Amino acid sequence: MLLVGIIIFLLWLFQIIFLEQFYTVLETGAIKKNAKKIVYEIQTLTELEQMTTTQEISNQIEEFILKNQISVEVIDAKYHILYQGASGNTLSMPGMMRESLSEMAKETLAGMETEREVSHPKFGYGFLVMGIPIFDAEVVEGAMILVMPIAAIEETVSILKVQLILITAILLFVSLFVSYKLSKNLAHPILAISRQAESYAQGKYDVRNNAVHEDELGILADRMNHMGVALAENEKLQKELIANVSHELRTPLTLIRGYAETLRDVTGENKQKRERQLGVIIEESERLGNIVGDMLNLSRLQAGAINFIEEEFSLEEMLNLIKEHYESGVEEKRLQFVGGMEKKEQLLGDQEKLQQVFFNLIDNALRHSDKGTPVVITTISTRESVQIEIKDYGEGILAEDLPHIFERYYIGKQEEQKHKSGTGLGLAIVKSILELHNAEFGVTSERGVGSVFWFRLKKANAHTSF
Repeated sequence: MLLVGIIIFLLWLFQIIFLEQFYTVLETGAIKKNAKKIVYEIQTLTELEQMTTTQEISNQIEEFILKNQISVEVIDAKYHILYQGASGNTLSMPGMMRESLSEMAKETLAGMETEREVSHPKFGYGFLVMGIPIFDAEVVEGAMILVMPIAAIEETVSILKVQLILITAILLFVSLFVSYKLSKNLAHPILAISRQAESYAQGKYDVRNNAVHEDELGILADRMNHMGVALAENEKLQKELIANVSHELRTPLTLIRGYAETLRDVTGENKQKRERQLGVIIEESERLGNIVGDMLNLSRLQAGAINFIEEEFSLEEMLNLIKEHYESGVEEKRLQFVGGMEKKEQLLGDQEKLQQVFFNLIDNALRHSDKGTPVVITTISTRESVQIEIKDYGEGILAEDLPHIFERYYIGKQEEQKHKSGTGLGLAIVKSILELHNAEFGVTSERGVGSVFWFRLKKANAHTSF
């Protein structure tokens, strides 16, 4: 609206207020230029009186008069009229105007170019009178007097005023309509998104933008809605983390404190009881260390504050190390390795971090299946990569939990019901490490049958294959 107001103001300023001045300067300048051309032609004559008999000059003057709607008089140095020509009744002038013309003729015959506005004494019509001297060498032998009516300019201004009133009304209507549309389609959605962002900053993640747009603002509003969902989910997960970690930390701390007090006050010299209680203290201390370690590892992975060392390593050696790791207890009887143990496959990646992926997935499989069931580790080699599958024969994963199984802090409903240990960080660490390697991974599960966690690692020589 401000822009339209400025445009309308400039239109009125230049088309109405300054129009007469512009028109007068430009029009009189053009008329005076053409008049001087005719005067130059007259000055080429031997005598001034010859202009009345020179047809070419007469034609030029008549065309000049008709084209510009003016009157022209040519007089000699004794004020004798040699030529008179006019468009309309311009020469029907009262004596008062004749007196003004006589004064201008006198000044022009004195060798000066003159220009003056005069008014009709009865009707008030305005005229612009110009005088151009005619020289013979350096002597003034005559003058050309031109009379141009100003009424035509005033009529033009009046017509333009009417036009500008209509244009102003149209521009105001159009600008109001465009402003309304811009406000509705641009400003309002931006303000709505701004209020939505402010709500998110205040922790109100349930605010949604329901406006439907098919432009960039619509895309932005849709992404803001997705961000709200993600923030709400993140807040929920954080609350669950606090609850889960508090529970997980409280249990071992309670046990450690209880057994430590028992050792101090009750057990005394009973070596067998003391060793059993110390064993529990050590076991729970290790459990606490694992919980804290998982939290630190995940934080470092997601913050990018780790060193990623990509190198070639032997899959066979890694699987043997994993097998040796579990041989210290009874779990080695449950691990079964299928295919690829004897192959000399060289993989590419961070060996230490990938080893943690194996441990987390195997521990997860052992924890979620019965003691008497095996955990099968299968390797499937292709030309470019090796796919590793870790299968258990537990109860499987609920369909509603399956899409969230790799999310941080996520504890499925089935886990909550059974009160199994875990903070929901192990699989999140697996996801972060595999994403660091740009590796494909996933899980399939069937209720009552079991689950299969799989991931693919690139072979070291994959880039040299043809």
